[in-house]
Amino acid sequence: MIGQVEEPFSYQEATQHQVWIDTMVDEYSSIMTNDVWEVVSKPKDKSVVGSQLIYKIKYTVDGSVEKYKARFVAKWYAQKQGIYYKETFAPVARYNST
Repeated sequence: MIGQVEEPFSYQEATQHQVWIDTMVDEYSSIMTNDVWEVVSKPKDKSVVGSQLIYKIKYTVDGSVEKYKARFVAKWYAQKQGIYYKETFAPVARYNST
């Protein structure tokens, strides 16, 4: 039921529960499998945009847990269009069939 499991607010909280550790490993594996980024040297005249993990619990209609999700995201509020990025992308929705 909703309310029995809490979403962690930090990495430190998430690492206290195996389900969140497994979810973070899945997210990392997905990033590496899909070749999401490449490591490059930081230009001297540029700053680094931070990142963080966001934790969410997805529930079914009856209130039971469907899945635990961890998403690695850029701290968008620290970015300026034209400086840190030139394009924006909308998230892709994936619907589960029943």
